[in-house]
Amino acid sequence: MLVAWGKNTYIKELERRHVNEMQQWGSHQDPLFYSYNFPKMNKYQMNYWYNKKKYSLTRKCYVIYNQHHCLVGYIALRNIKWFRRTSEMGIVFDPNHVNKGLGTDSIKSFLPFYFERLKMKKLLLRVADFNHRAQQCYTNCGFKILKVEFNEFEDQSLAVFKDSELIKVEDSFKYEGKILKCRFIHMYITKEMYLKQALIYPHNPPNTCA
Repeated sequence: MLVAWGKNTYIKELERRHVNEMQQWGSHQDPLFYSYNFPKMNKYQMNYWYNKKKYSLTRKCYVIYNQHHCLVGYIALRNIKWFRRTSEMGIVFDPNHVNKGLGTDSIKSFLPFYFERLKMKKLLLRVADFNHRAQQCYTNCGFKILKVEFNEFEDQSLAVFKDSELIKVEDSFKYEGKILKCRFIHMYITKEMYLKQALIYPHNPPNTCA
């Protein structure tokens, strides 16, 4: 079901067939982003992945298409607290379609759906402090910084202190015991913040027949 659309993207609820489409995505070549690569799976693994994401009380998932009807991104709402009306957003794009403004366009179209259709009150996210492109995207969409702290990094095999190409980001990492941690910027937007700048967000009523 179509839930939102912007100038160059539209967003649908996750369906099983979408997992097959995401299997065709490219791969990040920068080791900092290896953990963002969509995993290659067989049919059984894809079914398991889909069922785990789709049939959860604390998670909702969506896919992002560009104007050429190519599936380019994936949005997950995690740790949904329905009573408090809050959740945490994760968003991943096909590496072949980054740096095209699709992240900003899709998030701006998603927020009216999130706050008005789902009736949520706050949306949280976190972004690695070396990921300046994503930080700018979230700022452009109205998010503000909540806190900055070190959290466990997704890719524990990253050789950040051994790879000479990663020297530039060493300050973003540290070890606590054997755990590799990264400095993350935690950001948020509330419904009140959204309403104060509502004009920057597209309000296209979804075509439920799409």
